[in-house]
Amino acid sequence: MAEYSMGEAIKRMLEESNWKERYQVTKLKQDWEQLMGKTVARYTDEMYVQDKKLFIRTNVAALKKELSFSKHLLVAKINQYFEEEVIQEVIIL
Repeated sequence: MAEYSMGEAIKRMLEESNWKERYQVTKLKQDWEQLMGKTVARYTDEMYVQDKKLFIRTNVAALKKELSFSKHLLVAKINQYFEEEVIQEVIIL
């Protein structure tokens, strides 16, 4: 009988179920401030993931411009955080 740590068991369960993507999106939303900083998090009105595309809505023009210029860095940062490819593209709304 194989023995797994609690973390390994949860990881395996997520991989074998359809919950993995939902978990990643929830974790991304929860840790958004930690990843992007307080200012970006404060002015992010909405975000969601669909087909490995991260949609970010903000009404702050300067933030839209800043995020637009750093899309590829944002994708790399998120994927590095999850240690796998979670996001392929960022779309600013």
